[in-house]
Amino acid sequence: MKYLFVFLISFLSLTACRSGEQQEAAAGTEADSARLAMDTETYTTDDRGPSVTLEAPVMLFYRMKPGDTFGYMIRNTEDVTVTQDTIQNINHQELSYWYRFEVLEARAEGGARLRAMCDRVSFSGSYEGPGGKQTATYDSKEKNSYDIEKRFAQYNAPVNTPFVIVIDKDGRIADVTGLTEVIKNYLKDDFRTTKSNQMEGIARDYAETGIKAVLQLAFQKLAETPVGKDSSWSIIRPDRIGYLAVRNAATYTVRDIVKSPNGQVAHIDAAIKSDYVGKKVMDTGQGMATMNEFDVKGLGSTVFNLDFGRVQRRRLRTDVKVKMWVEPPAELKELAPDQAHDFWYTQNAHVVNVIEPYQKP
Repeated sequence: MKYLFVFLISFLSLTACRSGEQQEAAAGTEADSARLAMDTETYTTDDRGPSVTLEAPVMLFYRMKPGDTFGYMIRNTEDVTVTQDTIQNINHQELSYWYRFEVLEARAEGGARLRAMCDRVSFSGSYEGPGGKQTATYDSKEKNSYDIEKRFAQYNAPVNTPFVIVIDKDGRIADVTGLTEVIKNYLKDDFRTTKSNQMEGIARDYAETGIKAVLQLAFQKLAETPVGKDSSWSIIRPDRIGYLAVRNAATYTVRDIVKSPNGQVAHIDAAIKSDYVGKKVMDTGQGMATMNEFDVKGLGSTVFNLDFGRVQRRRLRTDVKVKMWVEPPAELKELAPDQAHDFWYTQNAHVVNVIEPYQKP
């Protein structure tokens, strides 16, 4: 079974709708402590300052000028423990990208066309199961062999290979173009032998999973209407992960707008939740599974710079706990009665995404 947390990235590409909901934790609760820890890890002295009194609500949108340059370090850390029957697998992964952007064209109403350049990518991971522990590391700034570069091509394909993205005024990545050289890096030797009709699909899939899924973290979706302190908006969408039907929801609240050393910035809180909405008993294609527990929730904090019209820094944490009772097909039980039997499948995971300002040394 594939890891069930992979769908969490979809929260970042939903269509925002305005909501008047407020989700505040009572002082002293576990949620309050989690929010305090999130704030401590996210906000620096460059993000703090006295509150600003607004004369009227303001629009949050991506406002840039041709020639503007900026960058982000985007880091994803995943810790996953999967237990199937009595067999436990423990996985850890940390993946970091260093991206720079140059504004090629800016729209009067907001949004822009940007040249993106990935300067570096690093990866470290470990897998521990019944057969022992395995580790892997990679850093594009090191002198790596061709085989190592090919092994990590999924991650390093954009390194030192510029392409173009289009950002809508609300932060949605609307388009990714100029990926020919990136796909060459991704496919390596297979590029010359891949058919043109297959190439289109490969480029489209990589644009979604290798580019948008990473960069959308740095371009948070914003509200479609003016906001002030305590304003909230929600992003809600049904989704499917294989045979699982879920309902993803994220609520964003402007906690404060302050005058910081880097200009006027908004502090935005995020509360993330996913509910399982499918059948309790489902056919997985490899047997029947009964959903016993599905608990997916998360927190986030964003500093959005109103003067520059873009994210200053951001942090998200999502926790996943899933438990299912799995019954293999009867014919499999008959063929291999010692190996095939009913079992519990559980997955516990937490995913942390960190976005920090970056300038090339």
